[in-house]
Formats: sequence, structure tokens, C-alpha cells
Amino acid sequence: MVRRLPQLAAGLAALALLGTAVGAEATISSGAPALVAVPAAQVVAPAVEAPAAQVVDDALSVAEISRAAQQRAAAEAKKKAEADEKAEAKKKAEADKKAEAEKKTKEKAEAEAEAKAQAEEKAEADKKAAAEQKAAAEKKAAEDAAASREERASRSSGRAALDASQLGAGAGKRWTTVALNARSAPDAGAALVDVLDAGDQLAITERTSGSWRQVELGGKAAWVAEKYLVDRQPKKASAPGGGAKAGVSGGACPSGSSVEAGLQPNAVAVHRAVCAAFPSITSYGGVRADSVPGHPEGRAIDAMIPNYSGSGNALGWQVAEYVRANASRLGVTEVIFDQKIWTTQRSGEGWRSMGNRGGDTANHRDHVHVTVR
Repeated sequence: MVRRLPQLAAGLAALALLGTAVGAEATISSGAPALVAVPAAQVVAPAVEAPAAQVVDDALSVAEISRAAQQRAAAEAKKKAEADEKAEAKKKAEADKKAEAEKKTKEKAEAEAEAKAQAEEKAEADKKAAAEQKAAAEKKAAEDAAASREERASRSSGRAALDASQLGAGAGKRWTTVALNARSAPDAGAALVDVLDAGDQLAITERTSGSWRQVELGGKAAWVAEKYLVDRQPKKASAPGGGAKAGVSGGACPSGSSVEAGLQPNAVAVHRAVCAAFPSITSYGGVRADSVPGHPEGRAIDAMIPNYSGSGNALGWQVAEYVRANASRLGVTEVIFDQKIWTTQRSGEGWRSMGNRGGDTANHRDHVHVTVR
């Protein structure tokens, strides 16, 4: 091994000169005993003596080693480059994956936001539509109800107009609480059939129309305001005082009958009834010219009250209440006294105040005025 050291050194020198010296020149002579290298800078390496064949062989071994090293270096460089490329590719793939995930997250958030906005818009539209539908339904219900009421009213009116005179099945008895108008149909404008006294007993039928009840009068149908009927007989009022008699007299008046000239039969009946019940009244007024209907047609009579400003006022009220209580028998439709009025049309309201017309006669303080049908 010691013997080959100079040869190895010569081989390394030759390799260095061949591979790394810039501008170096090398000459190998097969017949020379040694390898001589001449650098470009005129640096002369020490000559090493070795057998020529061995030196060449060693040089080739060194070259192979160098090539192998270079190949390994190249392979390692390639491997490193591939590793770097793979790492870069992996990094890029991860970045792309992250970007894709972020994109999907963003798209999902945008889609959810859009879906939420659409849902809110739809909910608002549904709410508005529901409100409109409810309003339309309420309007239609109101219109239907109004139409139904009109239809019922029309049917009721039609039935009343067509068969108001047809008696329904009996439904018991009732009593009147006030002097009450009985009409031919369930309408305040219908013909007056009779004026019933307070406390009169009536046979009612099952038929009604609004606030009206059908009753039977003399075998025929009539209609009265049901609110003035009760199912028990009311207590009777005391008989009028001051000489008034119960019932109605139809006999001739002792004070004379001249006032009856031109009077209608019901007015004559009132004159005779009051004259018989209140003999202290001797002065009456009958037919006369007047701007108000009643007297000119013979359908009104005045009972003049003596001493009307004093004790006569009480007498006047006895007469007025007497005529009112017997209104149905006498055919009376209106009584006026002491600036108060009672009518069969509004009998349930009792005595109603009247406006001031001027003097005592105009205000009916000195006489009881009675109008008949």
C-alpha cells in the first residue's frame, strides 16, 4: 500500500489538473517515466514517478469516482428538485383546496343569505296576501250579511204584505200594558184596526214580524207592538173620580145635542160618553173652521173645563185620562190637555209635552181636545 501512494497522489494530481485547473495543459507520454503537468500560470507541480500504466489506471478510477459523484450529485439534485416540485405542488394544491373551500363557504353564505332574503320576501308577501285575503273575506262577509238581512227583510216584508191577514196558530194569551194600536199589518203605517185599552186580554198567535206580534181580534188577524204585551194580567187602575163613571155611555147628553151637528159617529160617541161621565162639563166645541185637520171634518170635539186655572185643572185631567182609557171603544186617536198630548200612534210614550203655542186656549189648558178616526 505504501508503494502505491505515489501513484495515487499522481492520479489525484492529474485529476485535479484535468478537472479543475482553468487553462491548464497536461501531457502524458507512454514512453516517459513520469507524468508532467504544466498549469497556465506556469506553476509546476512536483513530478511523481510512477509506472505509466498504473498512473493511467488510477486516473481512470478517479474519473469514474468523479463521474459517480457527479451522478450522485445530479441524482440528489434531481431528487431535491423533484421533492421541491412535489412540495410546491402540494403547497399549491393545499392553497387551491383552501381557496376552493373558502369559495364554497362564501358561495354557501351568499346562497343562505339569498335564501333568507327570499324567505323573508315570501313571508312578507304571504303576510300581505293573507291580510288582503282576510280583508276581502271580511268585506264579503259584511256584504253577504247585508244581503242576507235585506233578503230576510224583503221576505219578511213580502210575507207581511202577502199574508198579514192570515191567522197563525194560537200561542196563548197576553195583556196590554198601555192603550195599544192594533193594525192590519206589522207596520206602523198600516191601517189602524182598533185601539186596545190598557189591561185588555188578547189571544196571540205564533206569528211574529220583527217587533210585531199577531193577535186575534173578532176572529181576524191584527198586529200589535209586542213590547207592550205581558203574560200576566196587570193591576187595574182606579176608576176616575170627580163624578166619572166606569164604562162608556151612549145615551143622549142632558145638556143638549146641538154640538153633535156635523160630527162623525166616533166624535158623537166621545161627546155622549164624557157628558155622561162628567155632568159638570156642559160646554163643548164641535165642527168649526180650522187650519188643523179634525174640527172641519167633524172628527174632533172639545170639552171645555170650568174654572180651568184652579180646581178645574184636576177635572180636566180626569176627563183626559178617561178618554185615553176608553180610546179603543170610542175610536180615539189623539187627546190633548194642559199642553200635553197622547196619541195611539205613540201610546207607549204616554203623555208628551208640547211647545208653547201662545194663550191658554191654544195650549189646551181650558179644554180637553179629542180627535177620532
